Amino acid sequence: MKNKPNKRNFIGLKKCSHAQRTRIIKQRIIPILRKELGNNLIAIAAEGSYARNQDTHFSDIELMIFVKEKKKLPFGFSRIINGVLAEGIYLTEKEYYKSTIEPNEYWFVSGSDTLKPITNRHFINKVSAYEVKDLETKCMKYAKHMLPEIQEAFAKVFTAIEKNNRENIFVLLSDCVMSVLKLMSFINRTPYMTLATFISQAKRFKIKPHGFDQFVDIVVKGKYIDLAILDKHATVLFQGIEDIFKREIGANIYNDDLATITKKRQNI
Repeated sequence: MKNKPNKRNFIGLKKCSHAQRTRIIKQRIIPILRKELGNNLIAIAAEGSYARNQDTHFSDIELMIFVKEKKKLPFGFSRIINGVLAEGIYLTEKEYYKSTIEPNEYWFVSGSDTLKPITNRHFINKVSAYEVKDLETKCMKYAKHMLPEIQEAFAKVFTAIEKNNRENIFVLLSDCVMSVLKLMSFINRTPYMTLATFISQAKRFKIKPHGFDQFVDIVVKGKYIDLAILDKHATVLFQGIEDIFKREIGANIYNDDLATITKKRQNI
């Protein structure tokens, strides 16, 4: 039985249909962009749930605005229009490939980007056809660079368990879960479609560290409040993560070379 929603009378958050979002884009946003950007504007595309025709009542509008050059432009904009969040990012074609399609620290969610042409369909179709070369190697490098983040996240959880820090365990565990989910995206060379399906998609991944399903189960069902259960499953999962890397790159999975700490990291 579905929960009956409370009556809401918000100013900045209202139910909106796909057709209403389309009108906001075409009647409110595009005219301004064309006027302000002029010949610098190449194309506009929607992404996210709207682009996939999966937007729901409270989905936002996400736009990629391709320009010839962006030196004088901000990173993007964020406005609430008729109770709908509308966001846009200004970028060049080259920047789009580097920041969205090629593996980077945000690729775990940006890599699944689907563009829906709003203007200049030919250009958007060309951009959408871009393919990443040597994806497996690039993703594994990013996975390896995530190891310090993973170690820190689990260390905080184990510290909270030892100190019986029940009040803050949810926040620390949430951070740990997100780090693991990001890592699994790179290991499986598969970005997530949307934040709302991270766990569901991760459970279907081919490559999973030992103990992942059981760990997620106690998180989803709230059993982590029993710190002894959490300790048990977190221990198994962290060991499982290390085992994956030992199989991939050998026993020396952590970089402890202090001789290079003052040198810039090479681009991945």
